[in-house]
Amino acid sequence: MPEETSLVAVRAAVEAIVPPLGDLPGAADLDVQRHVVEAIEQFLPGFVDLLATLLDAYADDVEPGAGFAQLDADGRVGVLRTMSGEENPDMQDIVDGLLVFTYGGYFSEWTGYDRASGTLRPPAVWSAMGYAGPSAGHPDYRKDG
Repeated sequence: MPEETSLVAVRAAVEAIVPPLGDLPGAADLDVQRHVVEAIEQFLPGFVDLLATLLDAYADDVEPGAGFAQLDADGRVGVLRTMSGEENPDMQDIVDGLLVFTYGGYFSEWTGYDRASGTLRPPAVWSAMGYAGPSAGHPDYRKDG
């Protein structure tokens, strides 16, 4: 399990990637950082701590002595942009993974799944985007239609 400070840093990154907008909650409001941490740790155990260390190291360039979670929204976005602009493909992959898992958790059914009851409801963001959810397809395109 990642360290608590690592979880705080990932939450701050998720919040910077998908902040609240109008009536829509941000990714951190929906605990999407849990999805990000679970996904990363499933494939690369221990990597969340390294990710947090990198976020904090880059944060020091924005505000000396500050950790990533201590930066304001603009500072956090600046760190993510700087990291994604590195010529090192490994660093680009790190940021890409953080983005993909954040967007995946926010826009997928992940936020609509109630783990306690095992029920799934359409996430609020779907209706806000005008997405009605998965369908069986258009009858004209199905063999049985």
